Amino acid sequence: MNRCPNCAAELIPGAKFCHRCGDMVAEKAKQCPACQEANPLASVFCHHCGYHFEGRQRQTRAYVPHYLLEFAPETMAEQVRALFFRSMRGRVEEEHNPALYSEYVERFYQSRFREIYQVRAEQIAGDVLERWNRFGMEALPEIDRFLDRAFDGLLDYFTIQFCPDLNGVLLPSAILKYEHAEAGKTDMWHMIRDFLDFEHEEERFFFDFIAIPPEYVANACKQFLFAERREKVYFICDLSLKGNCKEGFAMTDRGLYWRAPFDKPRQVRYVDLRKVVKEKEWLTINEFFFTANPSLNLKLFKLLKKLRGWSPVELVV
Repeated sequence: MNRCPNCAAELIPGAKFCHRCGDMVAEKAKQCPACQEANPLASVFCHHCGYHFEGRQRQTRAYVPHYLLEFAPETMAEQVRALFFRSMRGRVEEEHNPALYSEYVERFYQSRFREIYQVRAEQIAGDVLERWNRFGMEALPEIDRFLDRAFDGLLDYFTIQFCPDLNGVLLPSAILKYEHAEAGKTDMWHMIRDFLDFEHEEERFFFDFIAIPPEYVANACKQFLFAERREKVYFICDLSLKGNCKEGFAMTDRGLYWRAPFDKPRQVRYVDLRKVVKEKEWLTINEFFFTANPSLNLKLFKLLKKLRGWSPVELVV
């Protein structure tokens, strides 16, 4: 449908003059190459579809994949294997001792995990190619997420089952069953217990809030545990030197609360959890300092990465 560029009246097909205002339209309109509609000669953008007449069409920022792949069937499995080693280096640097990376690689080749991974790499390559063949460029974000999950699960299995002596911290094998944990489908309290493995920690935890001394609960609630009325508190960990619960951390069905010595009380809701970084001796959680002990730091680091983004309305309690 063409309109007069002067008065916007609908034009009779083929008309050179507007039947309403009499203005000549043939010389004052230009056709959009994208939608074929008429626009005033001075238009920069098409008034109908937004096409840029000078060629600078509005563009969305192209997605830059984390894993750079050539989607060739004959080489995909080999590419996946190479990317796995890149992920393994990142895992060792992030969670363990970077100086031991060569020993992790040697353990990979000497252990039964090598055969397990050969089979899994073929499966992963097939899944990636299927996504690419179906959706092309639109599949890149999902391929990145798929590879992240696949590599994370494999690396958890490899490091926990085959490298306990290299890790520096004994990680519970129960972690492995949460590779596909999702909000709304996973029992959060069971997952917390399995990840933190309280029985093998030397710190003091309180789970029974009826049996805990009232002054301890009062101290925790006054110093750092600012939970809402309907929030379910799973545990309190006392990290104070005097054993009075004035310092420590607690987890609820909605977030993590803590207070470190000489620091302000902090809290982070899982739904607001943006970034968790493991330093050599501590964690930063949304840029806030946290530390308990080396074992708890690592296990909590892995747990929080799983809980990142979980919304209270989705949690299974």
